[in-house]
Amino acid sequence: MNLRKFILPLAIAAVLAPVAFAELARPDRHFLEEAAKGGMKGIDVSQQALANLDTPEVRNFAQQMLNDHTRLNTEIEALAAQKGVALPPPDGKVAHKGAEIRKGADDEYIAAMTNDHKATIELFEKAAKSEDPDIAAFALKTLPRLREHLESAQQLKAAELVGSRPEMPTPNL
Repeated sequence: MNLRKFILPLAIAAVLAPVAFAELARPDRHFLEEAAKGGMKGIDVSQQALANLDTPEVRNFAQQMLNDHTRLNTEIEALAAQKGVALPPPDGKVAHKGAEIRKGADDEYIAAMTNDHKATIELFEKAAKSEDPDIAAFALKTLPRLREHLESAQQLKAAELVGSRPEMPTPNL
């Protein structure tokens, strides 16, 4: 009788264990890794660029990217931990590239943020179709904010704030 009490729960656990600890699908693992890398890149580049941006609007945008992507990466790290995914360490090359942003590089920064957000949106759109409900929900929840970031970058470029410097008025003599 004691043997039955031991074997039955063990058999149930053996059947349910693969479901409880199922390995995350490769595309979902890739999503978490790439989303984390992209977020870290956005943080590093924005942080390095802040001191070198000329226009207040672009500096405000960089600060917003820094704040939003820091918060987003915290969420990605929590989801990755929940799914048993070890995220890659920060890429030192990205931090070095961000340090190369020179004074007056507003247009360079906005172009980089525009391109990066287009790629990130594509990544999140694919993840929104994931069979893992947590991955899909996270991607769907995050997409509107990423689209806002892209739209803001495009508006800054379209407003010609980027790349233009105010002219000094000529005195009337």
